[in-house]
Amino acid sequence: MAKKGHFWAGAILGGAAAAAVALLLAPKSGRELRDDLAKKADDFMDLASDYTDDFVLKTNEFGEVVKEQASNLKDKVSDTADDMQDAADDLSDSLKQQSEDLSDRFRKAASEAADTADIVINADEMEREVAEEDEVLSDEDPAPLEDLKELKEDLEENNPE
Repeated sequence: MAKKGHFWAGAILGGAAAAAVALLLAPKSGRELRDDLAKKADDFMDLASDYTDDFVLKTNEFGEVVKEQASNLKDKVSDTADDMQDAADDLSDSLKQQSEDLSDRFRKAASEAADTADIVINADEMEREVAEEDEVLSDEDPAPLEDLKELKEDLEENNPE
């Protein structure tokens, strides 16, 4: 587009120069020559005014296009930023939820481990008590001793370590 504009500007200036030379070399009277030069100067002023008006119009159109494109770009960037913020918030919420779930699972596992430890401790205490009773009863009647051994075996089967 710029090359085309330069071409036309050169053509107009060349034509104006040729016209001025032709007028100056033409056999006319001074008054006719001045009238012709004044007319040509008016024509060139009108032409320059037309080009100026076209330039202003094209510049305004270009400015509107640039403003529209800038506005569209701003909207796209804003939408993208909003989408990214939403995605980051969703990810953060998801990670928080997963962290809470994992914490709950650890608490539950710790509680179950503590309960199991209590059962093992209780089983150990019962085993000691049975052993003490076994010593006492070994000196006495063997029938209750058999019952205690069965109880101990049942306890060990139900509470493996």
